[in-house]
Amino acid sequence: MPLPRFIANDQRVKNSHGFYLENAGGNFERFTANPVMLDNHNPDRLIGCWEGLAVDGDLLTALPVFDEGTELGRERKGQVERGFLKGASIGLYIHAAEYRPNPVTGEPEIYVTSWEMLELSVTPIPSNSGSLSLCIYNSERQPVEGEQLAAHLENIVQLTLNNKNMPSINTGGIQTPATVSLTAPALVALGISEGADSAAISAAVVALSANYEREKTARERLEAEAKAAREKASADMIALAMKEGRITADQRPTYERLAAADFEATKAALEAIPAKTSLSALVKGATGSTSIPAERKAWNLHAWMQNDMAGLRKLKAEDPDAYAEILGRV
Repeated sequence: MPLPRFIANDQRVKNSHGFYLENAGGNFERFTANPVMLDNHNPDRLIGCWEGLAVDGDLLTALPVFDEGTELGRERKGQVERGFLKGASIGLYIHAAEYRPNPVTGEPEIYVTSWEMLELSVTPIPSNSGSLSLCIYNSERQPVEGEQLAAHLENIVQLTLNNKNMPSINTGGIQTPATVSLTAPALVALGISEGADSAAISAAVVALSANYEREKTARERLEAEAKAAREKASADMIALAMKEGRITADQRPTYERLAAADFEATKAALEAIPAKTSLSALVKGATGSTSIPAERKAWNLHAWMQNDMAGLRKLKAEDPDAYAEILGRV
């Protein structure tokens, strides 16, 4: 049966991020050239494409075409046909936005007036009655995280005010451009003074972003180095415990997990386990030279084989000199 058209946007309804998206401000050139359908904005889950993208009054709609050559594409198509999956969600990059009085409430609201459509996803998470939750991308085409979205939108609004249709202030007959008003904490964060122009604000935002990326890269490097050092220390500690006979090879995975969770507690636990004395240690004389224990001095190879074959094999593996001495004894 034919699939229903999906509503990608209803410009009359505020979306889950708290703004109105104007269809007339959309740039669809990139999208129509490659109208990809993603599963909930996941770039690794391409499940189809879209046809017939169109603005119908206040609605932006499109017709889904699922890739039935993939299991997920078939699954999502079935969910649409059975009426379980009904929502579409735009992935977009915002160029301009502004505060404007809501025609119904009169309260100032954010209206996105210029934007670019990058992708359109099917998603089960509803945002409002007309459309679904949007995915906002930054200038590097990376999704903006939820906790950063409010600041991202506010910055776009401020830059739009400063760069497009900026109001003027009449000062004795001389028209001067209005300046962007930022809060004191914002001025401190950006390192600029009150009354800064658009160029200064833009430069400060770019510098702040670059500094954040440098700090992020440095932090990630230090975290990786610290992790590698912890893993090496844990591996060395467990290898030593095995060598000393404190734990066996089959116990190693358990102690690796314990060390990953609490290195110091695992170290204390391993040190509390007595080390096993090897047979080679038993046959070392006071001077450090190889010798046979007093109670076995008279044993020749036959006696060892008859009375302690396992001990003979262990002696051969751990102390070849002592074993050679036994072989040479008449």
